[in-house]
Amino acid sequence: MYYKIENKECEVYKKLHELRTKELRFEQENKEAIFEKTGLTFQRFLGNRGQQNYERVTSFAGFAFNEKDKIDPKIWEKYDSEIVVPNRRTKAGKEMSNFLLNGLQKSCFEDVFKILEIEHGGRFVFPFVEIKNEAIYLFLGDEIELSNYEIIEITKKEFTSVMQLQHCA
Repeated sequence: MYYKIENKECEVYKKLHELRTKELRFEQENKEAIFEKTGLTFQRFLGNRGQQNYERVTSFAGFAFNEKDKIDPKIWEKYDSEIVVPNRRTKAGKEMSNFLLNGLQKSCFEDVFKILEIEHGGRFVFPFVEIKNEAIYLFLGDEIELSNYEIIEITKKEFTSVMQLQHCA
């Protein structure tokens, strides 16, 4: 089901807004932390993008670094023709792997369910929360129906239209 929340004064809006704002900050800070740790920049990576995972922020397992001549083989090994991943056979590679797994900031998918005060039984779908045009948009899968009058059910077409505008902006 697709939903939106427009009332900025309601508690659910405030909590979801705070959560998503924190997650977006984590995304930026994690990219900065990767640059500080590696000294390298990247455009592509191996991992899970965005909030569609347990941590609700992008997870990184490997990179297609822009500075290919600066890639240290004690830290990195080839995954494919462009991507390198931490070389876990070396101490430096193990440290990098640990940094990518445990050193970056994370959120938790359960936080959304706690804020909405709902159980996530049945067929599981990662909750999707986005702020757009000062409203909060949610996708919670097909099995969850919300009864809070502040949370307005919308059509998939409206949701998709708003999300496409976000990517065009």
